[in-house]
Amino acid sequence: MRLSQILAMCSSISKQALMQLRQTTGYPMLACRQALSRCNGDVSEAKAWLDERAQAEGWAKAEKLIDRTARQGLLGIVQRVASPNCLSLLELRCETDFVARNARFQTLLSEACNSLADNFIASAPQGVTLVPQDRLLGLKLGDSSLADSVASLVGSVGENIICGRALVFNAQPDSLALYCHSPWQGEPDAHPLQQSETGSCQFGRYAAAVAYSGGSEQLAYQICQHIVGRNPARLDSPQPNPDPESEDALLRQEFLLDETRLVGDVLQEAGMQVAGFFRLKCAEE
Repeated sequence: MRLSQILAMCSSISKQALMQLRQTTGYPMLACRQALSRCNGDVSEAKAWLDERAQAEGWAKAEKLIDRTARQGLLGIVQRVASPNCLSLLELRCETDFVARNARFQTLLSEACNSLADNFIASAPQGVTLVPQDRLLGLKLGDSSLADSVASLVGSVGENIICGRALVFNAQPDSLALYCHSPWQGEPDAHPLQQSETGSCQFGRYAAAVAYSGGSEQLAYQICQHIVGRNPARLDSPQPNPDPESEDALLRQEFLLDETRLVGDVLQEAGMQVAGFFRLKCAEE
């Protein structure tokens, strides 16, 4: 586009409309100017035009980028106040940490994880339920599907983006503890756990959850931290591993926060029982 065309476009568009479109969509400033010019300054029409264009370009880009490795990304987790014994989790993968920090990437992950909760938690049986990819990609996010929303984001950021694993965890009748480890903890853009009636989303690279009874919320949270750090593969085993460093049964591992005691002993002393758990690392093959 020539400079004269850009200047002419700017003169006919209000600064307020331009900033509103830019802030609500995250699209580049020049694209927002072009959209407003095409739509006679109507912000709603301009947003719809940008979304349609980004989706079309995104599907084309997605086909070209499909073989590129996506080893970065985030886990999104929703645990709602109205159903504290259940959670939904979605893995959204990308190529770089830069895109994982992108506001549109995180907004998409949050919306998708909340849609996952809306559609699957109420009917989920006890334990972990994996959500098939076809049902996941068909989730509705407003007027669009998750698949179309991902394609639109690919068109915007120019990276391969993949919807990875998705699950719901129903701990009922037990309580549910969750720990989500962010790669940016302590940084200004770190994302602490937030809960609300609508289910805001927590982000992280690692996540662990435990279904438990008895004991305390604090100890359950510490057990989740232990699971992230020590990566147990099962709850218990008939015999202890001769090499403590290679032990993969949770109850027989040395407790991460006090290695003089085994996890099983810590739980017994606190009167806590663990019924089940899971651990995930984003982009883990």
